[in-house]
Amino acid sequence: MTMASSESIRRLSTRVRRVPGVPIVAARLWLWGGLRLERIPGQSLVTGRMLAEGTRERDWNRIAVEAEDRGMLIQTFGTHENLCVAVEALASDWRRALGWLAELALEPAFPEDRLDWIREQVSAELESLMDQPEAPASRAFLEQLYHPHAFARPLQGDRSSLGAMTPDDCAAFHRDALGWGGTLVVTGQIDEAAAEQCLDELFSGLAGVGTAPPEIAPPRGLDEPHREVAAGGADQAHLFAGHLTVPRDHPDLPALEVVGVVLGAGAGMSGRLPERIREREGLAYSSDVAVAAGSGREPGRLTAYAGTSPATLEQAEQAVREELVRLLEDGIEPAELEDARAYLIGRDPFRRETARQWANLLAEAELYGLPTDNPEWVVETLEALTLEGVEAAARRWIRPDELRVTVGLPPPESS
Repeated sequence: MTMASSESIRRLSTRVRRVPGVPIVAARLWLWGGLRLERIPGQSLVTGRMLAEGTRERDWNRIAVEAEDRGMLIQTFGTHENLCVAVEALASDWRRALGWLAELALEPAFPEDRLDWIREQVSAELESLMDQPEAPASRAFLEQLYHPHAFARPLQGDRSSLGAMTPDDCAAFHRDALGWGGTLVVTGQIDEAAAEQCLDELFSGLAGVGTAPPEIAPPRGLDEPHREVAAGGADQAHLFAGHLTVPRDHPDLPALEVVGVVLGAGAGMSGRLPERIREREGLAYSSDVAVAAGSGREPGRLTAYAGTSPATLEQAEQAVREELVRLLEDGIEPAELEDARAYLIGRDPFRRETARQWANLLAEAELYGLPTDNPEWVVETLEALTLEGVEAAARRWIRPDELRVTVGLPPPESS
């Protein structure tokens, strides 16, 4: 997938919104980068965290102490697609918050002693993650779907790549991300015009057009349709079944979100898969469904998960396949469509209650070129969906004959 359009290489877009309520301000800078563009496994996560570990003005301890003294929250991190800097403060401190945002984003020092600490931190997280019983199967499932794409590996990288990473590696990735650009967002109890002027002054060096990120090979997946891996736990198997679907800006995504709720992505144990697998047949301790999990620039994934007994593993897998086939062959009941639509419309106001939530919504809207920050657009889009249109989207993107299945099995002596 390429990002070489004129819109995608605009270096920095800015959104400012006054949000009434609690007197705070939330500021965000999201730069393109992330796992999908890193050259060293773990580079995005480590580089993102290093942005708060010292600048040309202050070391990590001074940053932490001064933030605590002012009641500020500072977070820097790397994700699958972005490098991010987030600062939240009292509204009266908004100018200081924006100044700190610029300092962290534009003047990081990448001190080697803090890199050593971050490496150990991430290594411990990776080890802890893999101690979770379902983690080996989840990791193998992502590899099965995304290989040879970077999304096939953990965001944390591995011990070897972490140990070899240098401050120069982090600095280089950060420079690239600044060149690729992204979006700058400020929300809260602020004067919008004053905040925009302040941002223009602080980030004037990122104005104009940036460089296009390199093209990368799209996800292809492994050829094998069924994998078995060793998992932790004494008596539970972990079933992951699915395939790739659509990216974040695909026009079929709203319809697929409805399909996801029908299948079981809504509240509680509602939906076809949880009701059958867990409630009616008692095949799973837990069951989850998503239709476009992780969608962004790259396609998201249909994922049906069941934590079940090894003795009922085949029955659970068969139930997943049969419910997907039934969805395509028999369609969706009108009541299911209305319930799913009502759920999605009903949850939306709770995603835009705080300055923090609004900051994330505005950033997402800018990054993916979608009016998802507009509540009227969200409601109108969902209300415009027809039963025929939702079923057609399901037929285009739900493919039971192309399912990839990964199973995590407990040790033989415990099963």
